[in-house]
Amino acid sequence: MYSGNENLINDGQYLPYSVLDFWQWAYSNLIHNVSRGTFAEFIVKSALEQNNIPGNCENKTGFEPYDLDGPIIPFLNRASRIEVKSAAFVQQWDIKHPDRTSFGIAPAKLPDETGDYPQFAAKQRNNDLYVFTLYTAKDRRRNILDLSWWQFFVLPTFLINNDPKLNSQKTISLSKVKELCTCLSFNDLYPAIISSCEKIGKYYSSIKEQ
Repeated sequence: MYSGNENLINDGQYLPYSVLDFWQWAYSNLIHNVSRGTFAEFIVKSALEQNNIPGNCENKTGFEPYDLDGPIIPFLNRASRIEVKSAAFVQQWDIKHPDRTSFGIAPAKLPDETGDYPQFAAKQRNNDLYVFTLYTAKDRRRNILDLSWWQFFVLPTFLINNDPKLNSQKTISLSKVKELCTCLSFNDLYPAIISSCEKIGKYYSSIKEQ
């Protein structure tokens, strides 16, 4: 893991170009869809870490079956698996229909121990809950670091899997998310994740009792 202070080396000589320069050049545009998605994961990770949940300890590779480790799920006695999805009204390109915003919920293959995806592996949702994040600013001059411009929605995955219509969809609309979830501020996010973990535990406990 780099700190940002490391420099390029050529013929044994340090050049005046650092890893921090690279990060600023490649990843400082947080409005860009790819960077914003990773930044949204960082926001959720920050909410977990504020409450002594590490989120995950390893650097992201992009091959993980889910994004973050969350609080322990009662009854299952293991860390919850969190998938973070991001959307925004203002993007790198102009968006004409912000009311049509949606989030991806498509099932995915589970990678094997090498990180590869077997050709005939079954697709499934490899997470216990979704955290849908929405950057609500419609003006590029707003500060994306200001969490008052962000909204959060927490949805247990079993509610999607048990709904025949949602289960067959690859995306879920913002309007449907708002129908199923409470709109949360950053301060509300961690308590909502805890509440969802409790719901998940009760759900699996009820299945075992049947």
